[in-house]
Amino acid sequence: MHQPSASCGRQVRHESVRNVLPGTVHILSPPGRPLANLYGALRPTVHVRNWAAAPPAHEVRSGDFVVVDLTHPQPRVEVRSLDLLLRRATLCLIPGDSLINPHWLDLASQPGVHVLGGRTADERVTKLLCLIQGPSGNSIADLVLSAEPALQSLRALVETVCIDPWSIRRPHHLAVRCRMSLAVVKRQCVSAGFARVEHCILCIRLLAYEQLVVVEHLPVRTARLLAGFDDPSNMRRHVRRAADRSALVARAMEALPANAQRERLATSDQSSHEPRA
Repeated sequence: MHQPSASCGRQVRHESVRNVLPGTVHILSPPGRPLANLYGALRPTVHVRNWAAAPPAHEVRSGDFVVVDLTHPQPRVEVRSLDLLLRRATLCLIPGDSLINPHWLDLASQPGVHVLGGRTADERVTKLLCLIQGPSGNSIADLVLSAEPALQSLRALVETVCIDPWSIRRPHHLAVRCRMSLAVVKRQCVSAGFARVEHCILCIRLLAYEQLVVVEHLPVRTARLLAGFDDPSNMRRHVRRAADRSALVARAMEALPANAQRERLATSDQSSHEPRA
């Protein structure tokens, strides 16, 4: 059971990130119920569909979000109807003031399930957008620097990668965005312990992913996209090679979540149509 942290909030992201975030948000709430108001509030920002009962599995794609209305003492949605959806979507439960069935409490404890409190529609929208969009690039950079203090001397590089990870693919991209010469960027990276600038970029992205999953409890798909990669297998190949020559990359790789469920989720997103890293 996870609650979004206070560092999350509504923010405007770089266009390259906002173009791949998020999946469809499926709201399970009967017409006329308070939670149905989320549909209108979220629609300008994300693609939303409203359902009176659990949608068929083929209507929910990998990377989608399913929001379940539990504000009524007797929710119309059956817990077992969500089992298949949980395998491909992030499940969000919105409880009310009444006690809920213990079966829902069991479901809330599973990986990939988030409980979003809030008495008003604005509070619920803010928390849901926080979960979908994640923290700002500057907040992600702070997470990275907290996780690896050895990168403090590279703060400008870390912030640049975290603010716009999809545009920083090569060393010269990083140099241009930091308004430094490539020679200066290389010198700073070597001084920090990286054999190559590419290893520094990989390390930052890897630490960003790890912190977004472990600290911010974001869905794996969201964390990957905010960190700047969508192909876990390709990312792991590059990281393993870099770890042989740069100790900081090896340390970041060891810090990755070991939870088998997260690993399964990280490698099973084969049906989403995202640009390759």
